[in-house]
Amino acid sequence: MKKLLIVQNIPTQFDVPLYNCIADRKPFDLTVIYTQTHGPQLNFDPEIGRSPGWDHIERENYHRIDLSKVQATNTRKTVDVILDNRPDHVLISGYFPRLHRALVPVLQDRGVSVGLRSDNTLQHSNFNGLRGIIKKIMLPGWLRRYDSWHPVGTLAREYLVAVAGMIKPVFSFPYAVDNSWFAGLAACARDSRLGTLAELGFPEDAFVVLAILKWHPREDPLTLIEGFSLFAEEEPRARLVLVGDGPMRDEVRARIAGFKHLVHTPGYVNYSALPGLYALADIFVHPAPGEPWGVSVNEALACGVPVIASSGVGAGRDLIIEGSTGAVFPAGDGAALAACLHKLVRQVSAEQRQACRDRVAGWGYDTTIETFTQLLQSLEN
Repeated sequence: MKKLLIVQNIPTQFDVPLYNCIADRKPFDLTVIYTQTHGPQLNFDPEIGRSPGWDHIERENYHRIDLSKVQATNTRKTVDVILDNRPDHVLISGYFPRLHRALVPVLQDRGVSVGLRSDNTLQHSNFNGLRGIIKKIMLPGWLRRYDSWHPVGTLAREYLVAVAGMIKPVFSFPYAVDNSWFAGLAACARDSRLGTLAELGFPEDAFVVLAILKWHPREDPLTLIEGFSLFAEEEPRARLVLVGDGPMRDEVRARIAGFKHLVHTPGYVNYSALPGLYALADIFVHPAPGEPWGVSVNEALACGVPVIASSGVGAGRDLIIEGSTGAVFPAGDGAALAACLHKLVRQVSAEQRQACRDRVAGWGYDTTIETFTQLLQSLEN
């Protein structure tokens, strides 16, 4: 059986279910090495002041190795751990921390095939100033070192090709979610949608706009609020479910004070509650101005909810079809967001919900596993 070894810094809420799925099906042998799980505050998010509530992960049955602090600062020790597993291919997520970069030449000297998973995009990269000049000089040669590239989407692939000035074998490794899990739980929750609307004090015919984001400038909740307020001035059915928390909480609450009867703010919620929130929504909005991907776009579409994303959300390029699965507005433009809401309010239908699920189906775990299998088979040639 072929062996794939993945190196990444910490577990994520979307990759762990994928790795469990691979371990259950066993299309190949998988080992995942985590390089930064030795700290005292694993996954602690200072922007929300807590660790994320990934309560949907009940088990981890894949082969997992957590490096010790000593191993994570010693390239040779980490290489020894990798070689002990005799991988056919080592897929390294990003070139940070330094260890991830240091592994590449040593492994290749040992005859190991090495690939790069990358979410960098030209839109979200800064090549200005001294650091930008250094990146322009160093990055092309560095990206060419890898035997294969594993971009998370089209924008990430375009970045690799443009910066490296060449093309390597490409096997996508997207930020996918468990589409079936989201779709199933959302379908069950949608059956009780009218009851949930009543509990919130929303009318039966409410048109619910949902946003799940950190209340932080990086995710731009104020543009969302501006766009919704303009939309609500002309659409009496408009209601907003604004999920999250963060350092902008005072400013957010001040901005919604004038129409707070139209807004439900449940605060931070655990992951298992997300399908129920998507089931309540007619439209999901992702306003972040600088998000290389944005897995909440996958989540919403898997639940059959059209998405309006800012031009700064990378997932929009691959997952949003204008007028079918949603719309894209210029980042930071609240009036443009309101215009998108006005346009889509009359389009949401059962057919559109199915179009959303169909669109994200090609970005699920099945596709990723098939791509990994093709990668391992290609090594034989």
